[in-house]
Amino acid sequence: MANINEIEFSEVKQGRSQQTLDDLMEAAFAIVEGADPDAFTSRALSKKSGYALGTLHKRLASIENVFLWAIKEGHKKQLEKLCRITLEHDENKPVLDLIENMVDASFAAIQQVSPKVIRFFENRFMRKNGLPPDFFDHLDALAIPYMQAAKKDKTGTFRMMTENELRLTLRSMLMLVERPFVDGDVIAGTPEHRTIAIENLIRLLGSNEGKAPPAF
Repeated sequence: MANINEIEFSEVKQGRSQQTLDDLMEAAFAIVEGADPDAFTSRALSKKSGYALGTLHKRLASIENVFLWAIKEGHKKQLEKLCRITLEHDENKPVLDLIENMVDASFAAIQQVSPKVIRFFENRFMRKNGLPPDFFDHLDALAIPYMQAAKKDKTGTFRMMTENELRLTLRSMLMLVERPFVDGDVIAGTPEHRTIAIENLIRLLGSNEGKAPPAF
């Protein structure tokens, strides 16, 4: 079963061929930022990149793959933003502030990219490869930044966990924050949704003791 990071392209030679592929990927990323899956076509990519349709099919094993790659890259950039938010969290502010910032940043990103784009990725990728083994794992990257923020915390509001417990706990963010948008739930993006996500993440990540946390 394919890993979610294994989106393949045609083998290219150095020089002009690689530059062409880079140009096409840049154009695909710009189209994906428009958040309209109906525009994820070879004609749109040809127009945006300035390359003829024949060049696209020569350089790309699959036109669809370049859009899947661009969606994945956008998701990776959002995850990097969440990591920065966590690493830059003020040690004198409670975990509630961090969770609110992460939820608000996630809501904004999902609404900008459009749930339709996420559904496009899931449907097209899984149609070819089935459910990838790392489908729910990408939030694991938040574990180390969170642990670093917890070590610096001076409010005693971070629940202390092992890295393995934290990895599994963070995956619940997908169900609380992202899935309502992707699944078309009526509460997605509403104040109620925000409250539910924040309150449940506080239960999962917050300390009940209110004492200064011990060192890891």
